[in-house]
Amino acid sequence: MMGLYSIRMRGAEGGPHEEGGRHISGAERIVEEHDLESVAASLIHRALQHSKGKSDFINIRIDAVHDEDIAYVDCIAIDEHQTESVKESHELAKELLQSVVTNKAVEQAFTELGQLPGNMRGAILLDANTGVRLDQDNMRGVRVSHMDACGTEIRPMNVHMREALVLATKVQSCPGIVGELCWSDDPDYTVGYVACNGVYHRIPNMKDMGNPIGGRVFFVDINRPIHEIVDYLENITVLVRW
Repeated sequence: MMGLYSIRMRGAEGGPHEEGGRHISGAERIVEEHDLESVAASLIHRALQHSKGKSDFINIRIDAVHDEDIAYVDCIAIDEHQTESVKESHELAKELLQSVVTNKAVEQAFTELGQLPGNMRGAILLDANTGVRLDQDNMRGVRVSHMDACGTEIRPMNVHMREALVLATKVQSCPGIVGELCWSDDPDYTVGYVACNGVYHRIPNMKDMGNPIGGRVFFVDINRPIHEIVDYLENITVLVRW
């Protein structure tokens, strides 16, 4: 593949994130040069028309991607679940995670997400055994970046699911991470997921409709240096093969 570019958008209300602006939207793609303008326009539209509000700060960054720097990863499997309530969904998520994470760490993850005062830009890192938080920035966390899918999708899916599946696949491919818990900060989207053992478990009703707070937790095997995990998640370019 030739002529690829990483294009990343982040939008905030009330100024840049670094100056206290409220995070509205973030997205990224890895596309060929001839698609840059149309993709940039769609990302700007997303920042201006998001259900969480209208961004008054929008940052677009475009970087060339070199073939030799790309890691290709096969998409993880998909398992869709049906539940009737937030309580049932959370119980299911905990059950799934306890195959790879201690009960203490799982409970701490739900506590951390339940106590968020606002939306983080990235993910919380938790020790998969002790539940101790490992990242240093309480409201930034670790922001997974430089990723997209390549090839034809295996099934029709909405933008939320596509982006979540790509991100979950990159995270699952990172040595040292054994699981992930996530639900969206979009107030109109209540679906969340658990990723572990090479499977993306899509779970409805992970929060109440209208709730604008979401977040994600990565469970880490502490035997691997944290700086290596963070570098992979934030800087290594990954293309997911359907």
